[in-house]
Amino acid sequence: MGLTGHATPDATAAHAARHRPALEPAAFAPLGATGLVVSRLGFGGYRVDDATTEHAAALGRALDGGVNLIDTSTNYTDGGSERLIGRVLAERARRGRLAREALVVVSKVGYVQGANLALAREREAAGRPFPEMVRYAEGIWHCIHPDFLADQLPRSLGRLGLATLDVCLLHNPEYFLSDAAHRAGPRRTPLAAVREEFDRRLVAAFRFLEGQVAAGTLRWYGVSSNTVAAAPDDPEATSLPRMLAAAREAGGEGHHFGVLQLPLNLVESAGVLEPACEPPETVLECAARAGIGVLVNRPLNAIVGRSMLRLADVPAEDGGGDPGPALARLAELEAEYRERIAGDIRVSAGSTPPEAFFRWAEQLGELVGRVHSLTHWEQIEGQVAGLVARVGRALDGGLTGAVGERWQAWRPRYLEALGRTLAAFRGRAAEGSRSAARRVAAAVDPRLPDERRGESLSRKALWVLASTPGVSTVLVGMRRERYVDDALGVLRWPPLAEVRPVYEAMRAFSPPAS
Repeated sequence: MGLTGHATPDATAAHAARHRPALEPAAFAPLGATGLVVSRLGFGGYRVDDATTEHAAALGRALDGGVNLIDTSTNYTDGGSERLIGRVLAERARRGRLAREALVVVSKVGYVQGANLALAREREAAGRPFPEMVRYAEGIWHCIHPDFLADQLPRSLGRLGLATLDVCLLHNPEYFLSDAAHRAGPRRTPLAAVREEFDRRLVAAFRFLEGQVAAGTLRWYGVSSNTVAAAPDDPEATSLPRMLAAAREAGGEGHHFGVLQLPLNLVESAGVLEPACEPPETVLECAARAGIGVLVNRPLNAIVGRSMLRLADVPAEDGGGDPGPALARLAELEAEYRERIAGDIRVSAGSTPPEAFFRWAEQLGELVGRVHSLTHWEQIEGQVAGLVARVGRALDGGLTGAVGERWQAWRPRYLEALGRTLAAFRGRAAEGSRSAARRVAAAVDPRLPDERRGESLSRKALWVLASTPGVSTVLVGMRRERYVDDALGVLRWPPLAEVRPVYEAMRAFSPPAS
């Protein structure tokens, strides 16, 4: 049994009243018709884990600063995000620094990755598969069937250390629609039939969640969807009106569907500007009319075409310039590895051949001139560093004798050269992001009051979102304490009176293609 209790209207309102003197009165807002009062900025748990001390410190700082909504998911860092949140909440409860009834905890279920994917495969091998599994891609499965939800919700509560989850969201259920849309050929299922089946699955999931509300393990539920603001004729679009109809079928007029989550930022502004519901209205307008609380994600990471745009100021990085010399040195060392070390490494049949362990000069060379943002580069750099570290640990433990000595002599030289190469790419990517940030600020600043134009781009972007009518909470990735401090400054500002001109100004923005 975890922490007992759940968020209540009285306790969340009291929390807001206690923090308002240090913040702006509009720093808190109703979460739709749930009766709960939530901070305009919430702690987004997408990239936090229970192995990083700084993440725990950042969450604690956000809670101390008035944040009372935490968002996570069963698949974030393979459960590490939920474990981190559970650990921090338990520690604060032991020290008398947590009012459980004032805190709104949101988690999501649907992705089948990591440990959940291993579980799903084990069940298939045992003849007990989770029904209605969507195998979207290798390593990315998805499921919202009641059997899967029944397995996942107790695991989520266990990691969070809670007896009751305040809000459970189906996490991107549009994978079913995307999978159907990507199936080519004349025998493709008609869109109307696909949507009918999708609605049936929603009703079944909602019925299960209504049962969990009745059992006391859950208070509210909803959907997190990346396509709910898309045009209605988009085959991958979800529909808030159809979700509400499914909730009424599952739970009657007193249903507990109360929260919607979607992406929204200065660039991806369909939720504010584009009609997605009938009669013609935006998804935010539809949600407000129905009393649905709205959480928005990706406030500072905009997906534009095939590239990612970071809506934040980017500090200068060491390195930069032409990565050619660093790549040439890296290629020399990799050739040395293949000549003097790889031939003496034995691996099992079917494994990656040792000659292919270190070929980063060739692969990184293909990226010259193609990476224009630091966010894009950080994803690549993290993959490279992780793979090199894993191979290095395996060889450290497996190579002995003369080949082990050659490996140990080669490895530090290689890591130094790889570091120089990655730094050169990082410097170039950072300059691309700085250039894009300057262009965003040039488009946005004329629509902001004079006193805000000198603020950081991240604060300006968050302020616009937090001021947008219909938005309850903006979920911010606050993995570091300095990110918390930067973001929470927005809660001391009165709302921006007119947000639409800012979104309109960004419509013409387009970053360089990656």
